[in-house]
This record gives sequence, C-alpha cells and structure tokens, in this order.
Amino acid sequence: MRNPIFVLILFLAGTFLLAVPGFGAEDVAAAAADSTGTTDLIPVLLLVVGIASVLGMIIGLKLNAFLALIISALVVSLGVGLVDGQDAGSRMNAVVNAFGNSAGGIGIVIAMAAIIGKCMLDSGAADRVVRSAVKVTGEKKASLGLMFSGFVLAIPVFFDTVFYLLVPLARSLYRRTNRNYLRYLMAIATGGAITHTLVPPTPGPLLVSAILGVDIGMMMLVGVMVAIPAAIVGLIFSIVIDKRMPIAMRSLGGGEEKHKALMEHDLPSLWVSLLPVFLPVVLIGAGTLATTLADNEDRARVEVADIQDYDRLATLISDAPADSPAGRLVATKQLSDADRERLSTPATDDQSKAEVTELLNHALLGDDLYDETAYLGVPISKIAKNLLSADQLRMKPIDRRRMNRVLLEDAYPNLIAVHQWESPARNLANRLALWSNANFALLLAAICAMLTLKFTRSLSWRALGDDVEESLMSGGVIILITAAGGAFGAMLQDTNISTTIREFFSGQDASGISLLVLGWAIAAVLKVAQGSSTVAMIIGAGMMSAIIGDSRPDYNLVYVATAVGTGSLMGSWMNDSGFWVFTKMGGLTESESLKSWTPLLAVLSLTGLTMTIIFSQVFPFRGNL
Repeated sequence: MRNPIFVLILFLAGTFLLAVPGFGAEDVAAAAADSTGTTDLIPVLLLVVGIASVLGMIIGLKLNAFLALIISALVVSLGVGLVDGQDAGSRMNAVVNAFGNSAGGIGIVIAMAAIIGKCMLDSGAADRVVRSAVKVTGEKKASLGLMFSGFVLAIPVFFDTVFYLLVPLARSLYRRTNRNYLRYLMAIATGGAITHTLVPPTPGPLLVSAILGVDIGMMMLVGVMVAIPAAIVGLIFSIVIDKRMPIAMRSLGGGEEKHKALMEHDLPSLWVSLLPVFLPVVLIGAGTLATTLADNEDRARVEVADIQDYDRLATLISDAPADSPAGRLVATKQLSDADRERLSTPATDDQSKAEVTELLNHALLGDDLYDETAYLGVPISKIAKNLLSADQLRMKPIDRRRMNRVLLEDAYPNLIAVHQWESPARNLANRLALWSNANFALLLAAICAMLTLKFTRSLSWRALGDDVEESLMSGGVIILITAAGGAFGAMLQDTNISTTIREFFSGQDASGISLLVLGWAIAAVLKVAQGSSTVAMIIGAGMMSAIIGDSRPDYNLVYVATAVGTGSLMGSWMNDSGFWVFTKMGGLTESESLKSWTPLLAVLSLTGLTMTIIFSQVFPFRGNL
C-alpha cells in the first residue's frame, strides 16, 4: 500500500464505484433493503475486486504477473458464477478458454517477433537500420523517426505487430547512444497507438465510422488531423518522462550479448536489414487494401431488381409473426415505426421501390435479425453458418449485411435473388488472405531474419537453432503473461460491466461540445473496465449512435467518432494486452509501465479530445463531404 500508483488506482476505482447510480453512500442501505437494486451493482463490485486483486498481487506482493493475472481472472470468474448460478468448474473452464483464445491470437505472432528481434540484433541488421536512420535524422531526432515509423505502419497493421517489429531498432539505438531507451519505446508506442484508434482501415476506427455513418475517407482525413498533434504532444511527453525516470535497457532473457558487435563493413546491407520489418508490413498492408477495395463494392447490398415480388414482401412484413425471419427483420432496432409502416405498404412505382429497397438495406445492418427459434426449420446455408459463428461484436457492417441477406435468401428463396459475393476484387483479397495473415507474414519475416543471421555470422544450422531456441524461451514468457492478461480482461467482460456502463450513460442528453465529451467518457470508462480499445470503440460508438438518434450536431459526426477513438486510449492498465506488450517486449517492470505507458496513453487521449473539440468548431465539415 506504500506505492503511490497502487493507492491512486484504488482511489480511482472507488471513485468510479461511487459514481454509479445506486452505489453512493446514501444508497447503500437502500440497496441492502432492496435486493433487486444490488444486482446492478455486482459488475462494479467485481470490477473493483479484480482491480484490487491484480494490483495487490503484482505491486503489493511482488507476485509473478502470470500467476497474479490467472488468479485474479479466476477470482472474478468465480464471482460471475456465484451471481449467475454457474458451478465453479464451468467458470474455471471459462478462464481456460479465454486464455486459449488469447494465446491463439497472439502466440505465433509474439514467438515470431521474438525470433525477429534477436536475429536482427545479433546479425547487425537492427544496427544497420539505426545507423542509416541516424544519418538522415540525426541522433537527437532518432525518437522522432521511431514515432513517425509507428504512426505510419500502424495504419494498415495492428499496433502489437508494429511494436514487435520496431522494438529491435529501439534496442539497437540504445546500444549506439547508451541513453534514452524509455524515450525510444514511448516514441514507438506514441505513433502506433494514436493511429490504431483513429485512422481506418484499422478495424476499430473502421467499425466506429460505419456505426456512426461516417464516410471512411472523412474518417481517415480527420483521424490524421487529430492524430498528428496528439503524436507530437505524446513525443514531448515521452522526452519529459525519459528525463525524469531514465531506464537502462535490460536483457529479455534471450542471450542478446552472445555475439560480439560487428564492424560497420561487416553489417548486412540496408535492404536486407529492412526486409524483416517491411515484408510483413507490405504483405499485411496489401491484404488490407485488397479487402477494403472489395468491401467498397458492397455486393451484398440489395438492388431494386433483386426483389422478385414487392407485393409479397409487403404482405410478409405486415403479417409476419414475431418468431419468424420476416418478424425479426421488421422488429430490428434499425427501423423506426414509420419505416415499418412503409415496408408493409406495397411498392407500385420506381420511386417507392427504391425507398423500400433502401430501408431493407438499412435493416440488413442490424445485429438482432437472427434468432435460433425464428429460423427453426429453415435450411441455413454453410455461408450463413460460418458468418454466424464469427465474432459478432467485431463484425464489419459489410459482413453483417452479407450474413443477414444470406439468411433472408435461405428463408425466402423466391423473394430475394441470390447475390453474387465473389468479384475480381474479392478473389484478389481471398488469394492474399494467407500472405496477409499476420501469423504467416511474421513467419516469413522470421525466416528472413534467421537467414540473415546465419550468413552474416557464418553460423551452422545447429548454432542458429540454439539462438532461435533462446529467443523462444523469452518469447514464451511474454506469451503466457499476455494471454493471462487477455483472460483477465475477458472475465471482466463476463461481469457484464459494459451493460452497467451502458445503463449508466443511457438517457444522457448532450449536444455540441458536451456530446464529444460524453462520447470520450463512455469509451474511456469502457476501456478501463474491460481493457480492449476496439471493444470500447465499438460499444461506445453504438451507444453514441443511440444517444444522437435522428438529431444532428452542428458538426460532422466524424468528430464524435474521433472522440470515441481517443477515449478508448484512456486508462490502459493490466487488463490491456498493449500494456503487457509494451512491458515485456520492452523489458520494463509493471510499475515502470504504469508510470510511463499508462500516462502516455492518457496524454494522447486528452490531447486527441482537445483537438477534436477545436477542429469541430473551426472545421465543422457540415454535411457529407
């Protein structure tokens, strides 16, 4: 309890707890007397227990992070089981499954990144890149170069991957300068984190723009406008923190000092040295671009000619039982009562047919069209089954429309024509699916880095294998901790804390600047509660869409999107995988990351909100541009 950060975070957790309706000091007695009110408080209680548990064990008891996170995840999970009436065994399985899902998502990537990092350092490839960069930027501006690299690379590539690829450069740069190691790490994090949450085609901003109906081009433009000043402020903050708490580079446990330093003329060429970094970026970026172009075709969109019988469509909608596919369609929250009335009226001319088709396309974006009971007896196609088994929360609107259209085609085969999803652009995206997969792209990069090390150092295959094994030993620890952090975050999500937060902010009336602050606050609270920036953005954007409704502020809704995006950076701590990537790949302690990474993202978040507010008043971009 002596650690000021520990005390501060517990204080903030308690403040949040007291802010929730029904949990103030005056309401505790009433909640005790009325058990129905207590249910709404349980997610908050479990959140506070989780925060106290993980911080108490890591900072207070100095327990290994992996053990602390798994134990804390189990504690929260058992609490969920008590509330929901689930047995302890099933809740243990929930922790195991969440751990497995997290490890499956990051395991290969981290392992390959560990190999790339060690091989680039040992072969001198990282040293070559750093020497070349310093010649261009100068030693004093090296951190600016790292920040710019992270800023650009994180647009098509996930933040985690970018950080893995650039960390070897930061470590090599420290070997050259023997100072500013924390600044270099924070510079990479600054550039990568800000575009990860603001600039499409990164999934988070892409989904936020779709939910709020913002043009992707506008989202990219304003996202970059907000991100640039935030990144500059973040870099300045990194310099200040580095001066206040300078940290020397530590070994990651992979035998980094095993090989002697090479003379400059023995280093690999610049292009060979850059290959492990740029190869995965190019491959992933190409796949992202191809998928984006294919998505823009929107081939699941219903055209006027696709509806075979407008009279039958109107009859189905007007007479549809609630537990039928048509009943689910007409009941979707995407439609208003006036929209439902219009759909139930037969379309007789081209204009009315176009109106009905547009409403149908809008309805097909709903996330509430499928219900198992409604589709009993309907022969669901394999395409629909695959889409239904995907992560519904993170599903892109283009895929959701496709899923819902396929379901309607399955239910009413003679009403809507079967659409053709495949196109030249989609076929290209499919052919690039393997090559642009992050796991496969980093595997190729790791092979390049290994071969560079072998031939530069004239190593035998056995010696190369020993080096790779050493790197995997350090990578294994990082995988365990990061996956445990993912499991802990998943158990916090199981508490339904997001629902509690949604109810807390429901009914809020805001306009103008207060609307932007509200969007930021919702995303920030969601991020602190469950750890994922992407989830915070998706849920936050959905809530803001409901709050705004049919009304429109005096500025483009893109600013609501950037407010939500910047809010999702706020409050990163031990339930965030990014926290562990920064901590373990950088060789820092948890306390050091809480003093550097956490406030850095808070600075980026607050600066982004400030710039969003300023730009919304100076460049309102009213209407759709």
